[in-house]
Amino acid sequence: MRMVVIGLVLLAGFKIWTQDRLYRSLMSDALIAAYRDRATEMCRKSSRRKPAASETIAPDPWGPASEAKVTIGNPDLDVAIWDTQNPLWDRRFQHPHLILIESRDASLRCSYDLRDGIALVAPHPSGLSLLP
Repeated sequence: MRMVVIGLVLLAGFKIWTQDRLYRSLMSDALIAAYRDRATEMCRKSSRRKPAASETIAPDPWGPASEAKVTIGNPDLDVAIWDTQNPLWDRRFQHPHLILIESRDASLRCSYDLRDGIALVAPHPSGLSLLP
């Protein structure tokens, strides 16, 4: 009888884990589809600079080939979790962000705050991709 109860508990845990993973995956895909164009536009505006005369204009780093991921909080903001009086605390730990990683060499990433509509371009740590 003990084995049956343990088996049922394991099956229930697996069911809950599977439903959670499926829900998170579908919601992430829906948010990416809904906000990717707006995030791409804001990232272009944030990273726009005038190229030097000898520099060729590179293709759009935030185009459809760029990787995208939805996260809670912006990991690029330097705010401690216990510093709740910091005005950036909400953006760092509570606001949903759509993170785009440039398509060329993955050396830059853009975090688009879905709640405030603000884009922040920062160097990607070690140039590694966020997606597996």
